Amino acid sequence: MEPVRIGILGCGKVSHQYLPNLIRSPVTDVVAVADIDSDAAAHVADRYRIPHAVTPDELVADRSIALVLNLTPIAAHVGVTRAALAAGKHVYSEKPLATSAAEAQELVAEAARRGLSLACAPDTLLGSGFQAGWAALAAGRIGRPLSATAVMLRSSLTVPSAYSEGRTPFLDMAPYYLSALVNLFGPAVRVSGAARTSTAGKTAEQRPMGAAISVSGVVEFASGAVANVSLVWGIAHRSEIPAVHVYGTDGAITLPNPNNFADPAYIRRYGERDWNELPGSGPTNGGPHNQRGLGVAEMVVAIQEGRIPRASAELACHVVDLVGALVRSGERGERVELTTTCTPPSPIPADARERLLV
Repeated sequence: MEPVRIGILGCGKVSHQYLPNLIRSPVTDVVAVADIDSDAAAHVADRYRIPHAVTPDELVADRSIALVLNLTPIAAHVGVTRAALAAGKHVYSEKPLATSAAEAQELVAEAARRGLSLACAPDTLLGSGFQAGWAALAAGRIGRPLSATAVMLRSSLTVPSAYSEGRTPFLDMAPYYLSALVNLFGPAVRVSGAARTSTAGKTAEQRPMGAAISVSGVVEFASGAVANVSLVWGIAHRSEIPAVHVYGTDGAITLPNPNNFADPAYIRRYGERDWNELPGSGPTNGGPHNQRGLGVAEMVVAIQEGRIPRASAELACHVVDLVGALVRSGERGERVELTTTCTPPSPIPADARERLLV
């Protein structure tokens, strides 16, 4: 299998999470990087020995590049992805795919019209921890799934910035948790939510009771499953506090932080005292804890096999719709029906995953 020539557009902090893995993957060949800050592109190219540091326009126009990895800021995702598709390139985008369901649907349709592959983060769900928990659920280890909770707690956003405005923090972090639930239970159909957001140029208001920025809600899935979701910025602790649990008729599974790759998953049947780590859920063969780029490598294989990537744009579009629906429900005080759907991917075999990154 010949490695696919890749260009990376966006040389900020997240590029340093992808590049250590992509430059070692047997299926990817990173040949160029670009950024509106030419010094940043030059630094990244030098650090990782990438042959070319170019402008964004030059990267998109380069006919030798087959796939563009879009690591630009959230506000630029749609424009960059649209330009790369128009240039005939496959695209893997950092999440979110877009900031509205309508724009996400347009990108999915454009990729399909051009016969191109479009995929989107998070790829953390391809990691060993989530995959082992998903496999245990699918195998009926806790009986029939009844309910789930997905909770993320983060420190307060007290300084006004583009990141803290409106839906942006939710669009940044909710995809990890909502993508996990959609992978487990399939597409959502409606939500009931409560939300607090901040407006442009203002500090997120601290309140005596309740977080300054938060979204919480009940998500109903077409499969009949129901999940409680809560994303909150307001704790004093600096690190993210994640909690993803699935409850079944016979027991419960604790899934790892969906923002990580190789944290273990645990299972406990009702009546048992202790949680037991699921075999195979931790890092295998001494592999790296950070495996960002796994989704890009899996996408390359999917393209060569003529199938849809596991981190599909269709699923990412549905997640954007789900984030927007949660916020709208909170603002309006009413249930909101989703306008999109998706087909969840199949689990990735452990041996196939291990072959993608070395």
